[in-house]
Amino acid sequence: MSNTAELFAQEPLRVLVLTGTEPQPFTRLTTWFESWAAKNSELQDSMVVQHGTAAPLAEVSSTDWLLHDDIAHEVGESNLIIAGADLSLIRAARKNGRRIVVVPRTEHHDETTTDQTELARSLARHGHVLLAETERELHSLLDRAVKNPALTVSEWTDRSERAGVELEQIVADLGDGQTSLATVTNLLPTAGAAKVPVLYVGGLGRSGSTLLNDMLGQHGQLVAGGEIVHIWQRGLVENNLCGCGTKFQSCEFWNEVAERAFGGWDQLDLDSVMKAKNAVDRNRFVPHLLAPFVFRSIQEPLAEYGDILVSLLRAIRDVAGVPVVVDSSKQISTALMLRQIDSVDLRIVHLIRDARGVAYSWTKTKKKVEVTDGDALMNQYHPGLMGWRWLSWNVIFSSMRGLKIPVLTVQYEDLITDPRSTLGRIIGFAGVELGDLEFLGGDDTSITVNLEPTHSVAGNPSRFKHGEIALRLDEAWQEKLEPKMRNLVTAIAFPLLRRYGYKTSLKSGDKS
Repeated sequence: MSNTAELFAQEPLRVLVLTGTEPQPFTRLTTWFESWAAKNSELQDSMVVQHGTAAPLAEVSSTDWLLHDDIAHEVGESNLIIAGADLSLIRAARKNGRRIVVVPRTEHHDETTTDQTELARSLARHGHVLLAETERELHSLLDRAVKNPALTVSEWTDRSERAGVELEQIVADLGDGQTSLATVTNLLPTAGAAKVPVLYVGGLGRSGSTLLNDMLGQHGQLVAGGEIVHIWQRGLVENNLCGCGTKFQSCEFWNEVAERAFGGWDQLDLDSVMKAKNAVDRNRFVPHLLAPFVFRSIQEPLAEYGDILVSLLRAIRDVAGVPVVVDSSKQISTALMLRQIDSVDLRIVHLIRDARGVAYSWTKTKKKVEVTDGDALMNQYHPGLMGWRWLSWNVIFSSMRGLKIPVLTVQYEDLITDPRSTLGRIIGFAGVELGDLEFLGGDDTSITVNLEPTHSVAGNPSRFKHGEIALRLDEAWQEKLEPKMRNLVTAIAFPLLRRYGYKTSLKSGDKS
């Protein structure tokens, strides 16, 4: 063993488990590791586990996502790293003199669209990684690494340049298709790329989705599309205001999108588009979207409207020159429809707000600022009805994990009181680098956000507020929602209020 390797081997044990950012859950890795960790409880204080879209670990503390900078730090500090065949991680570990334990994602287990097994085996044959293809092999490797830390020291520690050349040659020999899918890296804005990454904000209206959309739109790698579900009616039929303040059909951004997607808005048969959309994207069609192979009547309009929507989303991304489109439509049917479109890489941010705050907000009179031809008001609903909708919609969105859709749950109260951490989780979930979030400001007593105009196609009137805005919890419901209505909503929403940590003592945002 080299002198460098001897020094590495003397470091205290620190274990890092990373599932990466692929949308498919890596349940084999997390369950295999959890069963080993349960038998080695004395080591759990030295473990950092990211479970991604898989279920949280019961026996070990774990987190769904780590920020880019946090991953880099943990890779530098850890001497026992377990992950899939992530080339960026393997390269980073090699620079630190380490080789990771690889459990390859496989198509057979529905963990990826392209199998990582051959890549992992090739890397293992040349000493770049330690390979575990079964639970027993993983446990054996981990046991050996604990007893002999030198096991994970790279055999190439003192020959890093040669190691890099050989690793890249192995990757090249396997072909570009294998490389791109074996590497879990940050998304890059690639015009015309096959899959369009869509960060979809799901949940009930008046939960802060417009604010979240506008905040995400300040990030250099995301474009805020607003409630894209309404683009045809509110944009093309009604010609309402875009988030930038101009009428939709006069907005240069949206006209460039239309030119790229369809050759111009006038090339679309709007009646046919609306007919196809209304035959698919309505909540009454949720059962059909869950099982289109059973409800065959939806297949033709789904294919027709899916093609139109993909062209639109791809053009939004390409015109903006960013990797990810943010769609804050919130509708259940829209999310399930996007799930059925092969050309969409769907990730859902499930946004939740205290049910009583949501119910009260729907009782308020609000003008539709985007409507310039006459006065128009936003819909109003009874608090009891909105209590039931809050319960049902949030149950459905939280259940979408069972459909193998990546879902990240975020609470409005956390977005307002700790925006930097909350946005960090969301941006990491989207698959792009965090950046410095320079649009956030203020201090411990007053948090602010500096909002530049976005091209959001629809949403709450708050999308027209620009400049430096103080972030404050909207807790008006505590004083203004009638006690009997407050109690009614609390009773209806009680199961999920408790689940998401809201107190049922009628104080918004308080956590149990």
